[in-house]
Amino acid sequence: MLEPLFTETHAAVSLGILLVASLMGGIVADFLRIPKVTAYLLAGVVVGPSVLNAINAEHIHLLEPLTKLAMALVLLELGCRFPLAHLRPILRRALWLSAGELLATFMIVGFAVWIYSGSLAAATILAALALATAPATTVLVLKEANSEGPVTELAGVLVALNNVAAIIVFEVVFLAASVLSAEQSLPFLPQIGQLFADLGGACLLGVAGGVLVSYSGGLLSRSRWLVMILAVSILMLGLCESWHLPYMLAFLVAGTTVVNTSELTQELLSEKEKITGLLVVVFFAVHGAELQLKAFAAAGLMGVVYIFSRSAGKILGIRWASRLRGEAAMVRRYLGSCMLAQAGAAIALATLAAERWPGLGEQLQVIILGSVVVFEILGPISIRASVLRAGEVPLAQAISHRTETATSQASKMWMRGREALGIHPKQLPDIKTMSVSTLLRRNISGLPQTTEFDDVLNYIRRSHDNTYVVTNDQEQVVGLIRYDSLSDTFFDASIDTLVRAEDLASPAEYLLAVNEPLSVAVELFRKTSDDILPVIVSHEDRIFAGVIRRSDLTELAMRFRK
Repeated sequence: MLEPLFTETHAAVSLGILLVASLMGGIVADFLRIPKVTAYLLAGVVVGPSVLNAINAEHIHLLEPLTKLAMALVLLELGCRFPLAHLRPILRRALWLSAGELLATFMIVGFAVWIYSGSLAAATILAALALATAPATTVLVLKEANSEGPVTELAGVLVALNNVAAIIVFEVVFLAASVLSAEQSLPFLPQIGQLFADLGGACLLGVAGGVLVSYSGGLLSRSRWLVMILAVSILMLGLCESWHLPYMLAFLVAGTTVVNTSELTQELLSEKEKITGLLVVVFFAVHGAELQLKAFAAAGLMGVVYIFSRSAGKILGIRWASRLRGEAAMVRRYLGSCMLAQAGAAIALATLAAERWPGLGEQLQVIILGSVVVFEILGPISIRASVLRAGEVPLAQAISHRTETATSQASKMWMRGREALGIHPKQLPDIKTMSVSTLLRRNISGLPQTTEFDDVLNYIRRSHDNTYVVTNDQEQVVGLIRYDSLSDTFFDASIDTLVRAEDLASPAEYLLAVNEPLSVAVELFRKTSDDILPVIVSHEDRIFAGVIRRSDLTELAMRFRK
């Protein structure tokens, strides 16, 4: 290892180096079109003790409160994705898929490690650790990709379920392995009681924190929301650390409580984002600096067995459960590869194992730390590739990230200055060469015309749009349901199950074909107040292919103007 470049420095120097490295990594990520979280991790690895040793290793521990706060805020947002009205329609699907994935992962990892090592205790504990999926990595990559569809929706739910299951299964398996081992003599029943007390305490604390955020958000002005959210979050985190409660579970419960008790959830999350972005960069940079490349080498063949068996368990488990459940092909093919990222929860549990069981626990910790190097670098890339191939990311979103050169930026400044003086007005970007397929969101499903009224309402609750496409048995567009026209219908007590989607739909006046230029979409959006336009394969067959959003088109135009 190289000698430290900076010794006897303040922790702020290490933090500054990490942020500068992350900034440069983000620029490279734009150029290479890879997820930014991967770049932040690699930036941390490069300046960390494993490579350049440009930061003081002792300072990494001092930054731990910031990384835990970042994880807590991400988990709070993840919990806010589960309003009960939204969750109920997909909960049965998610539980089935999660059970299949968790069972397959546990069995495959446990069997593979047992065959290789011959240690049943090591096999079962590693199998429990393999269940966890990194929530911060997964959620932030999906958010960065601006993806939407069943794969994205189910991935968010499964990440939460995976981490709750990992905490519970690890504790139970560890206690069982300890009792059965001659090296450990921990009393089983008291430990089980303590486990349930910790889980229950985390849930109660999460409910209390969520209620406090919801109640305070309704009383305080928006300018005070950020301080309020940080105060509650830091207090909850401190109490979890003091009482040894699983803080990840507490913040998931807090987010779920907020979204189900407050009408201001999106506004509260928007305020939280003002600081979460910075904390997330710190989280991944510090986490990258913690990754030990020597640990990956020290893990040896056992680490390779763990990496391949865990990957196989996640992917094959989803495919098996999806096939039995009758899920769409896109879910079957791509959801499993969205579950590969592993970091915070697994590292925390592995550290706990090392503290409780010196010797075996320390060996397992080395394997987890080594495998995290792989999963946290390849995991984000796998997630982004999966949602892109599933058609849940518009093509323009995937290819529009470009890094400016010094020359191009100077040219833009010169042109903007001329435009301001009226010397050479800048023309609008020419999008005639782009087709509708550039911005097409393919995984937006249409409402079958026979859909009953209650199911229409459930669809609307889960949608981000104000216009909904109705299709017939041949997947042809037959009309549109507009949210505004339903405002009175929601409160009409005479509406019953005889009302179908086709009764609520009005004719679709404007349709786009996949191969038409985007300029046609611009003209049609000028004629309608709808936030989406239905896209069909051709005007002859009217088969529904997806939608184009006004917001996506506006964002594309803004990027051209930069």
